[in-house]
Amino acid sequence: MARNSKKVISKKSKEEEVVMVVKRDDLFKDGIWNGISSKNLKKYINLIYKKHKFARRGDAEEDPTVKQIIPYLFYESGGKIFLMKRKSDHTDRRLADKYSLGIGGHINKSDIKGSDIMKWAKREFEEEIDYQGIYNAQYLGLLNDDSNEVGLVHAGLIIRIEGEGNGISVRDEHLSGELVDLKVAGKFYKQMESWSQIVYDFLMTKKSKFEKEVAVSGVLPDWMIESYIDDGSITIEPLSDNWREEIDQVSIDFHLGTNLKLFKSGTYRFVDTKRGLPQGAMEEVLLESGDPFILEPGAFAIASTSEVLKLPNDILGRLEGKSSLARLGILVHSTAARFDPGWNGAPVLELGNLGPKPAILYAGMSICAFTFEKLAAPVRMSYEGSRSDRYSGSRDAIASRIERHGKKR
Repeated sequence: MARNSKKVISKKSKEEEVVMVVKRDDLFKDGIWNGISSKNLKKYINLIYKKHKFARRGDAEEDPTVKQIIPYLFYESGGKIFLMKRKSDHTDRRLADKYSLGIGGHINKSDIKGSDIMKWAKREFEEEIDYQGIYNAQYLGLLNDDSNEVGLVHAGLIIRIEGEGNGISVRDEHLSGELVDLKVAGKFYKQMESWSQIVYDFLMTKKSKFEKEVAVSGVLPDWMIESYIDDGSITIEPLSDNWREEIDQVSIDFHLGTNLKLFKSGTYRFVDTKRGLPQGAMEEVLLESGDPFILEPGAFAIASTSEVLKLPNDILGRLEGKSSLARLGILVHSTAARFDPGWNGAPVLELGNLGPKPAILYAGMSICAFTFEKLAAPVRMSYEGSRSDRYSGSRDAIASRIERHGKKR
């Protein structure tokens, strides 16, 4: 009797917990899915921070209009993953004797007071797992599984803990734990808890995609552009909600920004390439999104794209003109079409009108396309901070800095 009484008290105690929840309609206002979504992850994390509330756990367990937020952490090192087995007397009978790749728990109000979810998650990891080494933590995706009663009222923030060794062991909640290859972990797939199965499938898909990509060098095809943007290797900000629709076979569209510069007439007789442009040689034009801009025949202007582009050290970007504009005599770049590995800034356009009539352009219109080329190996010298870096970090159209040629910033 005493044992049964203790279980009842424990259950009541859990029901009285006050835990973090987010309304289902807020979390999935752009559409629902089953599995792990790593797309627009920052948006979901920000949404959880802004929209979360706290509710009695017993009520939340019976309310499918809210999702209890559960950080779910797994450990990787040297290409291996930490596979654990729950104890047979686990406090949650649904998890007893199950194999698990992750640990997780509800977030109470006191857990994140003066802190954030990631700090709480790291604390949870250190309480559940005995590991003394250095590690990094990274959000990987948001897990949703409405296929069962438990998943219907929970959502998982999947966090990868990447460590530097195998000096790791389990604490009270688990019977055993071992670092194994991902394929070896798959032998226990049917005995895994459901969230671990979903994480395993996600990791195997990413591993398969990586193995296909790792040997690739050359121009990236459409699906690889999407993959590199999804995982943050290529950063483009801001991204429109329908950015995937702007990817063609080997390129993605960029848009005309609101900052342009034009040469002033009559203020100087020549440009000295050793001294650079005279002060005030160009006038600035500021537009609002959708505003028209008239480019006269023979005129030249520089403009920035709406997007800021950041490239890793093994990918080169190329700015390509749009055929439909070129056939009207509109050029979007003269010679500077290459963006070196390590570039970080808003690409600058060199606009010219070779046609016989004025052309009206609009801020925000699709103005050019970017292709990307993966190098056989990363460069040693990133563009940012190199001797050729004169425009890194720019957000607006910057006039020529030819006088700095060959000099570091």
